[in-house]
Amino acid sequence: MGCSMMKSVPILLTLLGIGCAAVPVQKDAAFTFAVEAVARDSYMKGSEAAWNFVDSADPDDPRYDRGLRLLSQSVEGLELEWAAGILYRQIAKERRNMELVPDALNGLRRIAESDIYDEDMLVTSFIASEEFSDLPADLQEFVNYRQGLDLVRRGNDEWAQKHFARIPKESQYAAAAQYVGIVRLIADGDYENAVLKLEALQKRENLSPRIRVDVERTLARLAFEEKRYRDALIYFEKLKELAPDDPEILLEMAWTHYYLGNSRKTLGLLVALDAPVHRKHISPERYLLEALALRRLCQFGAAREAAVRLERRYHKSLQRLSSGDLPEQIPQMRAAARFRGFSRANALFLERLQYENDILAEMQDDLGEGLHAYLKDLYARGIHEAKIRFEEHLSADLEELTEELLAAREGVRLIVHELGVSLLRGRRRPAGAVEKPAVEVPLTGDRVFYSFSGEFWTDELDDLVVIAEDRCID
Repeated sequence: MGCSMMKSVPILLTLLGIGCAAVPVQKDAAFTFAVEAVARDSYMKGSEAAWNFVDSADPDDPRYDRGLRLLSQSVEGLELEWAAGILYRQIAKERRNMELVPDALNGLRRIAESDIYDEDMLVTSFIASEEFSDLPADLQEFVNYRQGLDLVRRGNDEWAQKHFARIPKESQYAAAAQYVGIVRLIADGDYENAVLKLEALQKRENLSPRIRVDVERTLARLAFEEKRYRDALIYFEKLKELAPDDPEILLEMAWTHYYLGNSRKTLGLLVALDAPVHRKHISPERYLLEALALRRLCQFGAAREAAVRLERRYHKSLQRLSSGDLPEQIPQMRAAARFRGFSRANALFLERLQYENDILAEMQDDLGEGLHAYLKDLYARGIHEAKIRFEEHLSADLEELTEELLAAREGVRLIVHELGVSLLRGRRRPAGAVEKPAVEVPLTGDRVFYSFSGEFWTDELDDLVVIAEDRCID
C-alpha cells in the first residue's frame, strides 16, 4: 500500500508505526516497532527495525536475543534463509536466553528440511556437536536424528544407535533412522535383510517425501542388481510418480527395459533424456545403451551412429584428457560433474546463496543502510566459503565422471568392432532376453498414433516408444 493511500489505513496501524511511517532508530521504539511489524508479516520494516535495535543494544540487554529472533524471522520471511540460519544459530549457541533456544532450533529445523541449506554450518558444526536439554519432544527427535546421522557418517555406529534409540518409534525421524541402518546393511552386502526392512519401511504412513523416494529407489536398484528386472520396473514406475523430474530414473528404467528385452522402450526413454528439461544431466553411458539397444534390433548403421555420437558429444573433453589435462582444467567436465554426487548438494546450495544475494541487491533501498551493509558482507563471505567447499568436493565427482566417460568410450569402441564382425556373420540377435515385438500401427482403429517430430511434452517423456524395425534373423 502506497503512502498516497495512507488516509484509508486505520489510525491504530499508523500509531504502531506500520504502513508508510518511518522505521524508528531509537532502540526502545525500534524494538516495539519490530514486534508489531513481524506480528503483521511486515518483514521488510520488521527487519530494519529489529536491526536498529540489535545494532544499538548491548548483548546483556534482556531483550537482545528477542531482537535477534525478530531479525531472524524477518529475514527468513524475505527468503534470506541462509542469513536467518546464521542468526538462529547464534541465538541457540550463545544461550543467553534459554527460553528462545527451542524457537531458534525450530528455525534451523525449517531451513534444514528445505533440502537446500548449509549443512556444514547448521548441522555438522553445530547441531551435531552440541548438547541440548529440555526441548519439546518433536524438536528433540530432530536433534537426536541429526546427531545420530552425523555419527554414522563419521563411522561411529555404536554411538549413533544410542541417539537413534531415543527417537519414538512412531516418529518420522525414527523411519529416517531406520533407513540409515538399511544403508549400512547394503554396504555390508546383506541384501536379503535390507530388502525385508525396506519393504516394512515402505508400508509406513508417516514417511517424509524424501525418505519415501529413497526407499523406492533403493528397492528398485537392489532388484536390478539381483536381476529381478520385473520387480525393479514396478519400483521404478512408482518412483517416477514420486520424483517425476529426476532424469536418473529414466536412465535406470531404460536399462531395466533393455534387460527385459524391450529395446524399443529403452530407446524411447533415451530419447526422453534429450528433452531440454534434462539438459544438465550428463551420462556417457546413455550413448552406450542406445548402441546396445539398436544392436539388439540388428540396426547396424543406427547403432554405429549412436556409438560415435559419444565421441562427438565429448570430443573436446576426451581430446584434452588424452593430451594430459586434468579433469579440473576442462570446463565441460566441471560443468557435468557439478550436478553429480556430493557436488550436487554443494552446487545447489551455492546457487541458492547467489539467488538470495540477488534478492538482497534488489532490496538495497528498502532495508536500511546498516542492515543492508551487514547482510551484503555476510553473503559475500558465505559465497566465498561455499565456493571453496564446492571445489573441495568436486574433485571426487570429476574423477568418477572421468572413469565413466573413458569406460563408456571403451565400451563404444568394442561395440563398433562387434558391429563389424556381426555384418560378416549375418543378422543374428546377440544373446539375451527374448526381444519383445514392436507395437503394431494399424491402418484403422480406436487408437491414434502421432509421429515424433522433436517436440517434448514433459508429462509424456516416460511414455515415448521408438517404433524401430527388427532386422534380425533368428
